[in-house]
Amino acid sequence: MLTDRYDLALSTVSAAARDAYVQASDLALTFYPGASQAYDRAIAADSGFALAHAGKAQVLMRQGDVAAARVALGAAKDVAAGLSEREASHIGFFDLVFAGRTDAAIAAVYTHLKAWPRDALVVSSAANPNGLIGGSGRIGQKHQIAALMDSLAPHYGDDFWFLSYHAMALSEAGQLAVARAKIEQSLTANPNNAHGAHGFAHACYESGELDAARTFLSTWLTAYPAKAFSMAI
Repeated sequence: MLTDRYDLALSTVSAAARDAYVQASDLALTFYPGASQAYDRAIAADSGFALAHAGKAQVLMRQGDVAAARVALGAAKDVAAGLSEREASHIGFFDLVFAGRTDAAIAAVYTHLKAWPRDALVVSSAANPNGLIGGSGRIGQKHQIAALMDSLAPHYGDDFWFLSYHAMALSEAGQLAVARAKIEQSLTANPNNAHGAHGFAHACYESGELDAARTFLSTWLTAYPAKAFSMAI
């Protein structure tokens, strides 16, 4: 069976669909342009690949195209028959998020990640500072995100993407020294990570190192696609 970058099984027999999905998900996780188009390539290779439709829906929702996102998620649900338990739970989680059922979605994310902690797209939706938990209005949400990421860390090791999200969560929770070390490790491993760049600048700002943040961003942004700037968080 084909798997994604985090060794999770995918319900497609098309290697081309799998490869495009992996590329799309990497772009979506790092806030680089081209994710939606890569998901389209996955769908073109296998129109019944439900997670490719769901991934595209997540990107469209993040871009503010709510109507198109709901259409894409609807397409995922239309071809969801026969999916694995993990994939069905993945789509069900985003269905709750898109429906605005915040409390149910937060409960679902903990259940889902307990079973499948390496489902990175679910992690990113929950742990983004402006995501499900961060935007919930709950008291102590920053510490809740940090605790969630701490619990998931053993499952990711030195994965550069996870380190960038973990670092951002720790920075938001006031653990600046630990956050700074993780974000530097992440960017050394892969500098093409807009979320990681934002996290580094954020850690510098919170530490009062404004010149360091400006110097870093003035260099980093020269290589970041101009058309993708609005996607950076």
